[in-house]
Amino acid sequence: MSDKMCPLSFSSTLNWIYGELKKDNSIFGIHRDSFVLRNLDSSLELFDHKLGIPIGPAAGPHTQLTQNLVSAYLTGGRFFELKTVQIMDELEISKPCIDAQDECYNIEWSQELKVDQSIDEYIKAWLIIHFLNSLFNSNRELQIIFNISVGYDLKGIQSEKINYFIETLKDASKYPSFLKWKEELISFSKIIFHDDKFLANNNVKSTNEELVSAVDCVSPRISNSMTLSTMHGCPPDEIEAIANYLLTEKKIHTFIKLNPTLLGYEFVKSTLKNLGYNYLTLSESSFERDLNLNDAKRIVANLKSKAEEQNLTFGVKLSNTLPVQNYKNYLKDKEMYLSGRALYPLTINLAKLITETFGCDISISYSGGANLLNTIDILSTGIAPITYATDLLKPGGYLRLKSIAEKILSLQIEPQSNLNIESISKLAENSLTESVYQKHSRKANSIKLNKPLPVTDCFIAPCVEACPINQDVPEYISLISQNRFEDAFNLITSKNSLPHITGYICDHQCMFHCTRIDYDKSVEIRELKKQAALNGYNELANDINSNSISVAIIGAGPSGLSAAYFLAKSGFDVTVFEHEMNAGGIVKNVIPHFRLPESAIEKDIQFVERIGVRFVFGADYNFSIERLKAEGYKYIYLAIGAAKSQTSGITSIDSEILNAVGFLWEYRQNGDHKLGEKVAVIGGGNSAMDSARAALRCSGVKEVSIVYRRTVEQMPADKEEYEAAIDDGVLFKELLQPIDFSDGKLKCRKMQLGEIQKDGRRGVTPVENKFEHLEMDSIISAIGEIVDAEILSKNKLTFNGEKSAATATNLENVFIGGDARRGAATVVEAIADGRNAADQIMLKENLSSKEYSPSNLSTERKIGKGIVDFNYGKDITTEAQRCLMCNYECNKCVDVCPNRANIVIKTSGGGLFKDKNQILHIDSFCNECGNCETFCPYAGAPYKEKFTFFRNEVEMQESANPGFCVIDTEIKIRKVRGSEIEIYSESDSKVDLLIKELMTNYRYILAN
Repeated sequence: MSDKMCPLSFSSTLNWIYGELKKDNSIFGIHRDSFVLRNLDSSLELFDHKLGIPIGPAAGPHTQLTQNLVSAYLTGGRFFELKTVQIMDELEISKPCIDAQDECYNIEWSQELKVDQSIDEYIKAWLIIHFLNSLFNSNRELQIIFNISVGYDLKGIQSEKINYFIETLKDASKYPSFLKWKEELISFSKIIFHDDKFLANNNVKSTNEELVSAVDCVSPRISNSMTLSTMHGCPPDEIEAIANYLLTEKKIHTFIKLNPTLLGYEFVKSTLKNLGYNYLTLSESSFERDLNLNDAKRIVANLKSKAEEQNLTFGVKLSNTLPVQNYKNYLKDKEMYLSGRALYPLTINLAKLITETFGCDISISYSGGANLLNTIDILSTGIAPITYATDLLKPGGYLRLKSIAEKILSLQIEPQSNLNIESISKLAENSLTESVYQKHSRKANSIKLNKPLPVTDCFIAPCVEACPINQDVPEYISLISQNRFEDAFNLITSKNSLPHITGYICDHQCMFHCTRIDYDKSVEIRELKKQAALNGYNELANDINSNSISVAIIGAGPSGLSAAYFLAKSGFDVTVFEHEMNAGGIVKNVIPHFRLPESAIEKDIQFVERIGVRFVFGADYNFSIERLKAEGYKYIYLAIGAAKSQTSGITSIDSEILNAVGFLWEYRQNGDHKLGEKVAVIGGGNSAMDSARAALRCSGVKEVSIVYRRTVEQMPADKEEYEAAIDDGVLFKELLQPIDFSDGKLKCRKMQLGEIQKDGRRGVTPVENKFEHLEMDSIISAIGEIVDAEILSKNKLTFNGEKSAATATNLENVFIGGDARRGAATVVEAIADGRNAADQIMLKENLSSKEYSPSNLSTERKIGKGIVDFNYGKDITTEAQRCLMCNYECNKCVDVCPNRANIVIKTSGGGLFKDKNQILHIDSFCNECGNCETFCPYAGAPYKEKFTFFRNEVEMQESANPGFCVIDTEIKIRKVRGSEIEIYSESDSKVDLLIKELMTNYRYILAN
């Protein structure tokens, strides 16, 4: 495929809008119910125009094509900062060019259309937005501003090409297409007003006469304002000369975009480090090349005076992106430009610096890191307008703009005449410590799954796929949202034998892969499971039909309990042998009470016991498998756990180094341990957090430090366990590797961050001859546990080297799973192994497990509604309602594409599709930015792998995508990516049904 976009003609755009409105009550995927057509009662006055809502898309991927600008208008955008144009308009930009996974990076910095194409797109959008406003709003004033942007040097801006661009958008009355397109709009309105059904379905209130009159009156004066975008390193005198030219020669209101580098290298570096972005490498030279504060003072003062002389508005735009070293290697350039939430603390502090320098009478427009969370606060300071790029690249897309617009409209934000310096300073100060801007507030960067992307039927729930037991997460959450706790509990326990325990200590991979992360914050899935267990648990025994087949399970930890539960529920006679005097394993005997209450453990053990599982406690693990078989046990499952700590690697002659398991075991039994006043815990996982928190609760302990050879951001501990340790007062000492403990001193080798590794993390290397000595009374090593393999070797038991699910061994009918197979693993992985072993045993007996199917299960679809809500967790029901039910619909690739190059096709039948919503890729709209690949849950790229519509055969030949094109009456098709193009012939495949649907009900998409 080509990475060059090919805009639709004006008439094809109108036909698309009409066809989509008629079929689906939507325009470019924005449903009629999501249109934001109101304005504020008291509008902002800017550039001699009214601005209905002081927000819109920033110069970037959302302001290149007509459909981008129309989509932004429909969702509440009123200020359009058009994509920057420059004299060099045939650039070869490396693709992909955007990586918005969390904080955003890009390597594209100018328009990807030729200048004359950009003129066409902006005029087309201007006319269509006016037309739609008149169609749906009758005589209501539009109140929008198109703000143009040019770069990057004075010579280029003074060129004939860019001068023509500026003058045409200042006054398009002499532009040939302007009048032609107005006439097309008038003819188009006649078509609409002959379609009574269309008028009724779309709530059209204007008359044909009113619409024609409104079109006729559309002003040719499209823009009288400019945001000057200068590249990093542009000389100060050049910036001033360009702005002077724009003010005095072009007579145009002018803002200049300022860079975060104005804050200085040390401030920017320390701020990013303190916020957890210490993996970013800045170049000091970029700060030296960029505008400094003294030059900025001079330039801004001069330009303010010049603007006043011309009776024009001058201001500053905050802020440009920040150049950083490319550490990810996803984008191809050596340097990439940072934006998004990491940029907000820098940009709002730049606003503070500007107001401290120039006072409250300077105009500021804002972009860096703006989103729903901070927009109201920013507007309340008097800063306006606010534009967005990174936020609109996230799932929800343009509908995020709708969320922001509706919040502004509901609060009726009043425009401020002057900046509130005190409010700006407060925002700037708070931004440096607020957790939402800190990197560690987001555990996972990606929710991607290691599965190939299908051509059709690609919707998937990442939470279910990431869960080792494939728990029916969306379904049980839906039941909770309806207060059907018993149904939710029964659904959970159809796959999970320990719902109370996992409600407290599951490592919740589901939450790390929750689609909601990319909107605001993961749904609290683990907490909801706990509530289902607490509110849905009943003590009635199940009615089990015995099959008289005996099974011995060695180990009563989570894996053994899981296998016992599922086998007993299916009628097996199950005996669990445990060498301790209780069931639960490490969960029962090691994990501290403050993290996992006794009541949760007891309920789950009773839950397993009540279906007839027998326990033999105090069992000798020095047994013979052959003897168990001789005693009548047909099947044996080994789940002996990993309770042996790894050696610490720390030398110590006169002091004992405690292992975490032993320490926590004693603490769980006695609630105390003699440690002294100062304790160090070595490690960075959950065991380290547990050990540190338990140590703080021991008598006499005054200070506990976790010592870790990497940085806090690289610790494997769950985010909430780390935060709980912080709240308890645990200290963290990073980049230290303990090597010796003698005479009450822990000797640590100092470490430093090294080169970027393949996983994107920095490695750590020793600092030569640099050590730190920490005074400590006790050391606890929490660097992992291993399996005591003696029982395995004694029975000559072997199995393949995979460390995933439970499996059969070399001995007939003997299975192994949990820690005994994987090494130290999570509770839910152990549960999954137990279930897997039970399934394998049932399969050998031609039996199957019983699944629970609740009746009247709601499958309401919420994806694509742009739901962004930072007021999460109010109550159980509200939290459950935040689930997006993405096992029934996804469409993320549709949301995140600025150009609408991925669209939903609603199939009307055929029976082959799992779901009626299918994705079609439009080749001519795509510039291969890569954003859909970033957010697709699969290990795939929709822009390369989804079924594609090509507008001509040339496009098709330049691509390897599966897809088709229509040439006169002939259809050509490529069925599989990379295969040959062939003449289409009907078949019974899904692709065939998709083409038939398009040819029958989506003809408006196929027009050139």
